[in-house]
Formats: sequence, C-alpha cells, structure tokens
Amino acid sequence: MKTSFLRYTLFAAGIVSALAGRALAVPNVYFDRDDTTASVTSFPNSQAKFNQFTAALGSFGVDTIETSVGINPTLSFGATGITAASQNVLAQAAPGFTINTQALLELDAVGFPQGNTIFTFNQYVNGFGAFVIQGGDGASSNPTTFRLRDTATNLFVDVPVQVGPSWGLQNVFFLGVIDSTPFNEVQIIETLDSADGMLYDNIVVGTVPEPSALALASIVGVAITAARRRFRS
Repeated sequence: MKTSFLRYTLFAAGIVSALAGRALAVPNVYFDRDDTTASVTSFPNSQAKFNQFTAALGSFGVDTIETSVGINPTLSFGATGITAASQNVLAQAAPGFTINTQALLELDAVGFPQGNTIFTFNQYVNGFGAFVIQGGDGASSNPTTFRLRDTATNLFVDVPVQVGPSWGLQNVFFLGVIDSTPFNEVQIIETLDSADGMLYDNIVVGTVPEPSALALASIVGVAITAARRRFRS
C-alpha cells in the first residue's frame, strides 16, 4: 500500500514537471485570407483571424511598420518591451499594397540578393503573426514555411502554408502561430522567393499565460487526495 501511495505522489509531481517544462509542441495555427483586387482597404477574413489570434495571447504588441526606416529595421512591440531585428526586408511606402502607409517589402523584390525574411527577438515569445500582402498572385504557386526557432538550441518547428496560385493581385492573408514552447526567431522560407515578392504588415508578437501556482497546486492536491483514498482502502 505504501508503494501505491508513493507511486501516486510521484505521478502528481510528474504532472507539475510536464506542465512546467514542455518539449517542442505542435503550434496552434490561425489562418485566413481575403482575395482583394482593388486595394488593401477591406480584409474582413484576415482581420477576424487576427482578432481570434490576439485574444488567445496573454499579452501582445503590434508593430504597424509606420515608423520603420530603411533596410532591415528594428521592430518594436510597444509596452511588451519586445523588439526584433529584421533581415532581408525594406520598410517603404507601397500605395495599394499596405494596410496603412508602409509595409516591409522583401529585398529581393527590389533587386537585392535572395534571402529568407527573418525576425530575431530580444526575448522568447509564444506567438507570432503577420498580415502578408500580394503573395501567390497570378500564376505564382509559392508554398511557404514559417519556421519557429530557438536560436540557443537550434530546435525548431515548421508551419507550412500554401500561398497561391491565382490569388488576386492585392490579396491579403493573416497567419498567426502560438506554441507553448517559447521561441525567439521566425524564418519565412519561400519556395519561389525570387518570383513572388511579398509584403509584411502589422506584425504582432506575444506570450501566453503560464499555469498559475494555484492551478498547479490544485492539480497536485487532487492527485494526492486520490492517492490517500486508495492508500486507506
């Protein structure tokens, strides 16, 4: 009987351990698109998915790219204190292809060497999202991978998205990903990087709430109570 009680106690401790230190997980993906053709002025499907994504985060910040300048600008996510170094993008005005005035345009779309768009954060996050404009327009079939990476361990998880073909010239999609395992870098890997210049706007990052000490204590208490009842019987 004592052995059984010990087994249940260790099982309860295992629950805490599993919740406190998860391995790489399967991300929750939030995706929808709008096949706009006149200008990027109305994108209800993408906006609704953005709202659903941000509602799932404990805290988040958005960089609208409106104050970004030049090649590979540093992004800032407001009161969260999170910043991101960007690679292979140019902040510029692109009338008809931005949500407000500016967006991040891939450098290879303006004559620079081809390279993956990369965002590296100053701290670990659980969520990343962005509005992506003019991907997969015309005949471009551009399967794209959003890679969530931990630069310290080089562990990563890939989120594939089929972009195009035959999407409207000024289409918009929103992609958001949340992983219980934190990451500090996002790479955007395109199949047709040199032929399908995309723009990124209203980029959002955030974190998810950690299980509270009270919730963990409650789980352990239930397990130990069950163990004691089994022991007494």
